[in-house]
Amino acid sequence: MKFILPKSVAVAAFAMGAALSFPAVAETHLDIVTFGGTSNLPIWVAMDKGMFAKQGLSITQDITKGSVAEIQNMMAGKYQIGSTSFDNSIAYVEGQGDVKIDNYDIVGFAGVHSGMNSVVTRPEIKTYADLKGKVAASDALNSGYGVMLFAILEKHGLKLNRDFTAIAVGSGPNRLDAMEQGKAHVAALSAPEDIKAKREGYNILGDAVTALGRPYQGSAYVVRRSWAKDHEKELISFIRAIVAANDFIFTNKAGAIDVLKAHVGGLSDDEGNVVYAALTNANSGLNRKAELNIEGVKTLLDLRNESSGTNLHDPSKYIDLSYYEKAIKQ
Repeated sequence: MKFILPKSVAVAAFAMGAALSFPAVAETHLDIVTFGGTSNLPIWVAMDKGMFAKQGLSITQDITKGSVAEIQNMMAGKYQIGSTSFDNSIAYVEGQGDVKIDNYDIVGFAGVHSGMNSVVTRPEIKTYADLKGKVAASDALNSGYGVMLFAILEKHGLKLNRDFTAIAVGSGPNRLDAMEQGKAHVAALSAPEDIKAKREGYNILGDAVTALGRPYQGSAYVVRRSWAKDHEKELISFIRAIVAANDFIFTNKAGAIDVLKAHVGGLSDDEGNVVYAALTNANSGLNRKAELNIEGVKTLLDLRNESSGTNLHDPSKYIDLSYYEKAIKQ
């Protein structure tokens, strides 16, 4: 006797067979580049907690050794999205970067953090006055946290190339290494490098944003205008995931610290609490909901005007918030 499946079962079986016959829709893959450090926590949370996957994205994160390589690789198309000191991007727009970049079209579209750096000195350097005649280590000489550090030192009566000199060495680990080798005496460092330095007897002269005394936009998420124009859907998906990750961090301390420990080796419970407090600091921590700090961007322009004699006043020249606005409205 011929057995006939009920219609509902037959349809279900057909659907199951079809599902097995065709591959699942693949996630869109993005390659992103960032500096190292705990300000990557939103990216780590979005990866570990499935926020990128929920938005249909898979992400590969690479760590850059310095801003020059990062910018060059983004312009070459190796990476679609980056996280960088936003002063780097402003410098290249104005042709003031450490190298010349033709057809530069990178803009900021969301905020990472509003500072999150400590002014760190070698063990024998106890005060700002001790830095006279010494050397500062920076990522690049004409952009990034170097401009901020030089402004802080000038507030304490120390002028670049008169009272101290500077060397460009790249990212935070390279700056700390330069001090460990005696090549430099002061640098702006964030966690975990400032934590490591403190363990080794280095001095923390203070929080950089507090020392600066102005609102500050530290790192920002950046993208090429040309890529964003052709990949609006992917960029909006990235922003939604990062905003969700930031919300998680600010509302789930224990969960955020667990992710930190998973990505930063050797972080003690006490250090985890210290880093979390820095990340959620209202003045210098992560940008809530990854929103760019416009007043902080204006400070970057002011610092550049003061250091290089430019006349920059329009933040919109360096940012495109249209994708962020679409992401949070939909």
